[in-house]
Amino acid sequence: MGIKKITAIKSLLLICLIYCAPSNQATLPNNFNNCQVSLDQAVEELQEIKTQNELNFEFRIVREVTEREECIDKILGTNLEQGAELQNGLLVDLVVGVVKNQVTESVKTSEYDLYLLQLEEKNIENLNLIETPSFGEASVDDIVEGSNIITYIRHENPLNFKFLFSEAEGFIYGVDSNSQKTLLLDISNKVFRDREAGLHTFDFITINDKNFLTTTYTGNDSRYYFSAFEINSNLDIGKEQTLLSLELATQNTVHFGGKILQKDSEIFLCLGDLNSPGNSAKFDTAWGKIFSFEKESLIENPIINHDDNRIKYIAYGLRNPWSCFFHNNNLIIPDVGNSHWEEVNILRNYKNIIDPYFFGWPWLEAYFDANYKNTPVSEEVKNEQIENTIYPNYLFPHGNDYCAIIGGTGLSNSNKWNKYFFIGDFCTGTIWAINSEDETRITVLNKNTIPFSITTINDSGNGTLLIGTTSGQIFELTLP
Repeated sequence: MGIKKITAIKSLLLICLIYCAPSNQATLPNNFNNCQVSLDQAVEELQEIKTQNELNFEFRIVREVTEREECIDKILGTNLEQGAELQNGLLVDLVVGVVKNQVTESVKTSEYDLYLLQLEEKNIENLNLIETPSFGEASVDDIVEGSNIITYIRHENPLNFKFLFSEAEGFIYGVDSNSQKTLLLDISNKVFRDREAGLHTFDFITINDKNFLTTTYTGNDSRYYFSAFEINSNLDIGKEQTLLSLELATQNTVHFGGKILQKDSEIFLCLGDLNSPGNSAKFDTAWGKIFSFEKESLIENPIINHDDNRIKYIAYGLRNPWSCFFHNNNLIIPDVGNSHWEEVNILRNYKNIIDPYFFGWPWLEAYFDANYKNTPVSEEVKNEQIENTIYPNYLFPHGNDYCAIIGGTGLSNSNKWNKYFFIGDFCTGTIWAINSEDETRITVLNKNTIPFSITTINDSGNGTLLIGTTSGQIFELTLP
């Protein structure tokens, strides 16, 4: 055989070795679309790819309503192209077909199993509130009926009522010892009401020796209001005085927050991101943040802009911390998640904050990639924010019918429970008690005990909890 012929054969062999050998790259399977593979099979395959290739990427399940029967519990597609290379740091969305309001138990089980696996991979299974042991079943009594969506309940008041509550439509009522309601405030003609928009919360403050009932609400003039109504000597409610107002995004109906808190001479407000995640990462807006300001100058000179130098920012990177509260010198921040995770954040040294703390949103949802691709800040600022993220103390996933965190209170007159605070889940009505000192938690009300979605959890002043609901009912919870 001639030298030229041998050289040609060697060249062909070399080319074959280069181009014919199987690739070592891990790729997204080509059948992850158009209902070719079941959800369970897709999850199993991705987990095998991660293990065999020693890769560290995240994947999650995204539900999408479909009318194609053959696509129920099957993969409709992903956020990546079929055959895309799978690399460390990627996020793969598995879009699974579901029937509207009829998600199968198979999908629910697969979702929750995947959430547990994700927690296990980060070694934070012990933070999952859904797995909290039950302490015993609380008793539930229906004490107020015939109202609309309850947004807040407060027992401390200068008006001699047993407690007060607010409705989203723009009303605040007092309830006496006989459970009789008295209308105290009607601003329904000023309130823009739709979905989460409406009257959010209320409080009582003293400014210049005058007592005021304050409230937060979405105005029908596209502004958000923290307003005060003077309480006259005969305990009548006076005219409205604006203490703070901020511009609202046009047509926005969710993620307002609005919780009013007080410490000494300071007022704190907890605000959501207005359904615009970038708001939480930047400081050309007050939305997606917690901030404080001194109350004394507000009557004469209300705050009307986010850059007022009286505002002190405490925290940012929050999605919807609407029900934050103080407990035993801590600021508790329940932050409502996006598609997958709910957060309980315990801020222990909020009084001494110089630079505001960053809580991850919109880059992270709890400990996990939120897959947010817009650029409200520079890449350098984004990386710095992620590096300095404060991660939640507790969390729970959108699995087993759990969906949104609801806060929250401690108990003022209970020796047994004085170290605990209470938070819950909107969809299931589950309520947990958390002891932040020794980091223990227990379930005090099991899921689906209350037949309506819960909206607020508050202190009755008598060692029990008051629970507001979407049905307009208020329940009193006597703990086990």
